[in-house]
Amino acid sequence: MFTSTRSNLKVTSSEAIIYGIAKDKGLFTPIKISKIKPSNKYLKYSYQDFAKLIFKSFFSDFSNKEINEIVNKAYSKKNFKQCFYKTKIINDIAFLELYHGNTYAFKDMALSALPYFMDIAKKKLKLKKKIKIVVATSGDTGGAVLNAFHDYKDIEVVVLYPNKGVSNTQENQMKSLQTSHSHAFAINGNFDDCQRTVKELLNDQKSKNVLLTSANSINIARLIPQVVYYFASYYDLVNKGFIKLNSRVNYSVPTGNFGDILAGYIAKKMGLPIDKLICASNENNVLTDFFKTGIYNRNRKFYKTNSPAMDILVSSNLERLLFLNSSYKETKKYMDSLDKTGKYKISEQLKNKLKDFLSVSITSKQTVNGIKELYSSKHYLIDPHTAVGYLGQKKFNLKNKTVIVSTASPFKFVETVNLATGKKFKPFKFRNDIKTKVLTITDIKKYLYI
Repeated sequence: MFTSTRSNLKVTSSEAIIYGIAKDKGLFTPIKISKIKPSNKYLKYSYQDFAKLIFKSFFSDFSNKEINEIVNKAYSKKNFKQCFYKTKIINDIAFLELYHGNTYAFKDMALSALPYFMDIAKKKLKLKKKIKIVVATSGDTGGAVLNAFHDYKDIEVVVLYPNKGVSNTQENQMKSLQTSHSHAFAINGNFDDCQRTVKELLNDQKSKNVLLTSANSINIARLIPQVVYYFASYYDLVNKGFIKLNSRVNYSVPTGNFGDILAGYIAKKMGLPIDKLICASNENNVLTDFFKTGIYNRNRKFYKTNSPAMDILVSSNLERLLFLNSSYKETKKYMDSLDKTGKYKISEQLKNKLKDFLSVSITSKQTVNGIKELYSSKHYLIDPHTAVGYLGQKKFNLKNKTVIVSTASPFKFVETVNLATGKKFKPFKFRNDIKTKVLTITDIKKYLYI
């Protein structure tokens, strides 16, 4: 069962997956987080084994047979031709490479399962309406969603991305993945404008024949699968001798919308031996300031950086963290203040509960230097977002070892990588002759309800 972050509304797993967001504008969040005690038996688990274990603990109205079917289809050679993830150990830190899926970004790890969850959930609810997925992206989510739902012709997908706010490779990838039932549209604005539009659409359902839902991490079936790779990577690193079983480890996570790092927090709540979660941001340092001061204030300058997936001032999943450590009444108060004034201040009591998190901001110039340093010293190539996580952990003198969450392939951001390394790496090849479709919000609303 799941509940809203803004009321005592309770829904089943299927309802949470299909509707994406609560009627009260809250985000569906687990009522209970089950514990998984560290054990030697997990050292033999495959990625699919961990996925089944974790999915079964959250999606209670799905049978074991259904969960097994979802996992076996999602984590297959169709979506991951080489591997699901890799851990790379360099001296006393490790990198968790999550970009080996079809679209070369960590979003593949979660989105590969979502179509199968939605398909079964729709049948459970006996839903007759046409489902249309509307998604906001700062670059990587868009490509991953379009890829995941490529063969689902009865589900239409509309991706919204900031015009001139993603890398050329990301944009070309999204445009190349379009089909007759899936489309990518640019809007004039930033990611926050895209995300706000999606939330408005989900909260303003106007059609009797069309149900709008989302595949962003605001959808709980996008978020929970991200918990899996924290468990899988921990036991992988135990097997490799990087850490000992039951020893605590830190994760440094390049963070924008707060979904990836929240998944790490949920993993910790489930009993995985995680010590600190380093929230590493770029110049858009709203989260950095929040964890240091307890004040969330989006009323600040917006920066376009070389780590565009983190060019965000409204981190939606932070709402879930507040709820998990307070109440729906308190969370609603903060969210109402954010809507009205663009800011809120949490109580000291709540602030004291968030000490699992450390926060840091890295500039674009520092990001370039970080890529250069690691490549020249270890001949290891990382993308700008991973560089933010790498440099972020260096700001702290932590006693436990740290894992850097590597979220995207460096070849999706060759402009920055080449600047840093002095090399001429070639980007992934996608069609570059498809015209960008720039629509207004009014145009998008009309399109969705055709």
